[in-house]
Amino acid sequence: MLKRSSFLLIAIAALGNGTASAGDDSPHSFSANVALTTDYRFRGISQTSEDPAVQGGFDYSYAPYGFYAGVWASSLDFNVPDPDPADVEIDYYGGFTGELTSGVSWDIGGLYYSYPGSDTGPGAADYDYVEVYGSLGYDFGSFSATVGLNFSPDYFFESGDYYYTYGDVEVPLPNDFAIAGHLGRNEIDDNAQFGTPDYTDWKIGVSKSIGAFTFDLSYVDTDLSDGECFGGSSFCDATAIFTISSSW
Repeated sequence: MLKRSSFLLIAIAALGNGTASAGDDSPHSFSANVALTTDYRFRGISQTSEDPAVQGGFDYSYAPYGFYAGVWASSLDFNVPDPDPADVEIDYYGGFTGELTSGVSWDIGGLYYSYPGSDTGPGAADYDYVEVYGSLGYDFGSFSATVGLNFSPDYFFESGDYYYTYGDVEVPLPNDFAIAGHLGRNEIDDNAQFGTPDYTDWKIGVSKSIGAFTFDLSYVDTDLSDGECFGGSSFCDATAIFTISSSW
């Protein structure tokens, strides 16, 4: 399950930067991104059994309408018994972004999270689900902030209605450093089916850009105990995550 806030920032950045385009004067732009991370955490929970993951995606934007679309994928490992052939997540997304007034940005769109093969085999549950989202952001000059809401009518593992409210803050620093913070609240209709009660996740990290690469070191945690995390898992525990990424 893709980290929604990070994912949307990548998509919006592709719109603004236009790192690749069909021509100097073309309204169409294309970009790609790739990353290697020590643990793929989605809303505070490990998607790779606390092991590394390889990730990457492609984005397209059409500037006149603020439209963007793309695809993103990651390796994963839920460490559950067969039948669970899902070893990759592929996310498809699209939306619109723009400015209400100077410094105030908005973003709306939809996401389809797919886990090929997850619904095969006797008694297998369908992991795939859809989310819609909206967010508002403001650039204060010395830092930027975003608040948003995601909703799914049938969340991961067929766990019913789901709401995710979150806030992000990013502070640019000299020499291409930046500090970022995140706080999110997960409200799940069928907690027993999903495997945890409603919970809060948070993240704080520092990043450094060097040429075409960005290096990020983050601390990620939730308020779930081991007993509340899928019946005794450590996948919701606090951890430090190191990520190397690049986009072009």
